[in-house]
Amino acid sequence: MMNSIWKKALSVLIALALTLSFAACAGKGAKNATDSNAGYSAEERAEVAVKIGDDYVITKGDIIDEYDYMVQMYSYYGMSAPTDDEDIESMQDSVISALVADKIQLYQAKALGVALSDEQLAEIESQVAEMMTYYTDMFRSQAQEEGASDEEARTLEIFQEQIDAAGLEMSVEGFRAYMTENYTDEAMRTALKAEVTKDVTTTSEEIQSYFSELLASQKESYATTPEDYGYAAEDYQMYGGDPILYAPEGYVRVRSISIAPSGDVSSDYTTFKDELTALEAQFGAAALAALADKYAAAGAAANATGINVTIPEIEGGADIVSDYLAKKAAVDALRENYVKDAREKAEEAFAALEAGASFAEVLAQYGEDTIYTEYPSFMETGLLMYIGGEDTGWDEALIKAVGLLQDGEYTAVIVVDDVYYILQLVGSEPAGERALSDVYDTIKEAVDAINAETAWNTQLEAWQNDTSIATYFEKVYRDIGKN
Repeated sequence: MMNSIWKKALSVLIALALTLSFAACAGKGAKNATDSNAGYSAEERAEVAVKIGDDYVITKGDIIDEYDYMVQMYSYYGMSAPTDDEDIESMQDSVISALVADKIQLYQAKALGVALSDEQLAEIESQVAEMMTYYTDMFRSQAQEEGASDEEARTLEIFQEQIDAAGLEMSVEGFRAYMTENYTDEAMRTALKAEVTKDVTTTSEEIQSYFSELLASQKESYATTPEDYGYAAEDYQMYGGDPILYAPEGYVRVRSISIAPSGDVSSDYTTFKDELTALEAQFGAAALAALADKYAAAGAAANATGINVTIPEIEGGADIVSDYLAKKAAVDALRENYVKDAREKAEEAFAALEAGASFAEVLAQYGEDTIYTEYPSFMETGLLMYIGGEDTGWDEALIKAVGLLQDGEYTAVIVVDDVYYILQLVGSEPAGERALSDVYDTIKEAVDAINAETAWNTQLEAWQNDTSIATYFEKVYRDIGKN
């Protein structure tokens, strides 16, 4: 299987190249080269700079393009490109090292007889087809917006324009082949790594050491800042990684049905709310003025009681109250229109619970928080809530309501910022340390991965240092960045 993270990263990079280049690069020419490297001819770019075995080469153009990319990244982050020869050659070496590492892996994969399965090849084709469809659909939409008479022809034309603007000198079908080659090469590197590391072992001492260090680190962290535990534990539940070995006191697990109004509240709502605020201030000022006049007329002290004013005694009071009540009714009507469907849905959910449906069933039917569908394990475990201190992830009203529940009980409908909630207390999160036996397989897997990565990096370094594999032609590339 191909590395999904790499696939996503590659898709993002190509997306950036194809979309951002339209605005940023269209006026700069296809090669998008730095000034110092812009003068090389096609023949010079085709010169072999490094040869890996008999089948793989790195051209001067490959190094120029990667070097220029590095310079652009420096500029993006506000750093200057190297100017003296020593620093320039250091960047050259970094670029070449990365390029050689990729090619050496392909060389070694071939030498070791590593091959991709039919399933892996089919997956590559599927990924490329999906990517091409994505871009074609995107550019077709642009063609439709332009009102193109021949949408398909214009779609391909836009695709080609974006490829050209990104500095990729190829046709649309050439781009497909280019991406297929990239996906295939990465799959070969992944398969080679699996072959090289397949016999890596882990000792019980390494497992115990890793466990002890991780436990000590987490215990210190979560004992000091227990609120961090909730984020870390849920992050592990969603994405994996190092297991959680220590839990502080004060956490519970809750399931939450949340239902929000759809769309946006009418703009008139905000206008009327602002006008209500202004009317409140106006009425308050007028009432204070009238009250002050009565205190003065009575010669009463400021702390005297029993002196009041009525609306007729307040200047403009009747008009202000009338205007206020009318606008308040309008505000209430607009808010009711905004929240009505959400409130009724929440009431239906609560009625279903009262009729005997399980909380999980009602959550699945009525709940709108996608975390339960994206990460189904939370449906079983519930989400973490810290009731032993300040929990910034949950509203105080919800925390207070959960604090009154017994395990399995649920709240009434609670409204927070126009979102309707019903929460169930699943139970307390067990506090304290976990034993190695509880997480042995997970810890072993983590140590296995570390040892495999160490073995892989050691092997890569050995291959790169093997002068019988790679031949470097320094005269070809040492002028890059210096012209």
